[in-house]
Amino acid sequence: MNLLNAPAPSFDDPMGLLRACHERILGHCLTLERLAEHLSQCGVDSEARQAAARIRRYFLLAAPQHHADEEKDLFPWILQQPAFPAMLHASVKNLAAQHGQLEQQWRLLNQDLAMVEAGHVRVLWPEPFVSMNRAHVSLENEEIFPIAERLMDAEKRAGLGAAMARRRQAHQGHGGDFPTGRELS
Repeated sequence: MNLLNAPAPSFDDPMGLLRACHERILGHCLTLERLAEHLSQCGVDSEARQAAARIRRYFLLAAPQHHADEEKDLFPWILQQPAFPAMLHASVKNLAAQHGQLEQQWRLLNQDLAMVEAGHVRVLWPEPFVSMNRAHVSLENEEIFPIAERLMDAEKRAGLGAAMARRRQAHQGHGGDFPTGRELS
């Protein structure tokens, strides 16, 4: 939680940006839980519709970019590092596979959120998606990222940050509605 409203990390701090993405993912998971409760108590109102729209926007636009950052740049690099513990190789590979499982759960949840956003009363059950995200983020933040940060030199940080920036610029170039600057994750 960011109590001081400090600016989000930039591409100069790619690991900080990945962690900020995790904070946003966890924040949206909490909102999903609150939205499910709100729908059961109040039905679909403007607050529910707005929350559904914000959640959908994040997981449709930013989350796939975050997964690509890890799958295409961070995970392959870290698996090539001799100092990365061999006992964690399977965990990193599993994290990449979990992205597909998270995306599958998202597709199901997204259909329900689209109904909420359109103003239709809908029972929402975000638990599988929320639980999977929390476990996934926890493993990355507590086990994998600290090691990656210790192994990463300035050149690799710059390269990872540049790859992340290019990925988002390419997305924008294809007509995507994706935020720029510090709010990227």
